[in-house]
Amino acid sequence: MRVLIISDIHGNSVALNKVLESEKYDSIWFLGDLTDYGPDPDEVLDTLRDLKPEVWVTGNHDYANAFGVDCHCGEKTHELSVYTRENITMKKLSKEDRIFLRKLALYETKLIDGKKYYFVHACPSNPLYGYMYEPNDECMKNDLGVRVDAEMLVYGHTHFPVYATRDNYAIFNPGSVGQPRDGNPYASYGIYEGGEFRIKRVKYDVEEVVRRLKHLNLEERYTDFLIRILRNGKV
Repeated sequence: MRVLIISDIHGNSVALNKVLESEKYDSIWFLGDLTDYGPDPDEVLDTLRDLKPEVWVTGNHDYANAFGVDCHCGEKTHELSVYTRENITMKKLSKEDRIFLRKLALYETKLIDGKKYYFVHACPSNPLYGYMYEPNDECMKNDLGVRVDAEMLVYGHTHFPVYATRDNYAIFNPGSVGQPRDGNPYASYGIYEGGEFRIKRVKYDVEEVVRRLKHLNLEERYTDFLIRILRNGKV
C-alpha cells in the first residue's frame, strides 16, 4: 500500500493538483487545514471530497470556518488569517460546505502494519492548536493527562516537515502542501509505503497562485504578504 500524506493545503489548489499528478498512491491521509490564505478553498474541498481520503481530520482553520470561531493561529499570521477567512473562504464556501466541515473528526486512530497510529492536526493534548516541532511527551497526552496509546503520531499544523523518533513512539509531519514555511517554497508532502515514511517536495506554479490572488482584488498589504510567503516559503 502506497499512501499519500498531505496537510495544510490552505486554499492552494494549484499546489494540491501538482502533488496529486506527481504521485502514484492507493490511499490518502489528510491532516487538516484546507481553508484560508489561498484563493481556492472551494476547489480544494471539492477535490478532497472526490478523493475520499481514508483519513480526514479537521484543522484549526477548517474548524474556525465551520463554527465561526477564531483559528488561534500564530501571532505573525493571525491578522492575515482573519482577513482571508472573511474575504476569501467565507465568500467561496457554501452553507452546505460549512456543514460538511462541522462533521470532520478531531482525530482518528488506526492499527496499521501491526502498529497503533494516531492522526490529528496538531497534537493529542491540543488537537487543533498545539504546535509540535519535535517529539514532545506533553503533546502526546490526551485531555485527561494520560499519554495516548499510540506508537506513531501523524499530524500537521506547523507547516514544517519532520520525521523523528522517541524510545516509545515516532512522529511524522508531511509539512504544508499550500503554505510551506520552512524556507522552501516547494509543496511539501509525505509518502508511506512498506512501513517507511518519506518527506517529498515538488515545485509548482507559484505565479499562477499569485495571479489568482491578485484577481480577487484584496487589500494590497494582505496580497503582498501572501505573495511573500508563497515565493519565499516562510513568514
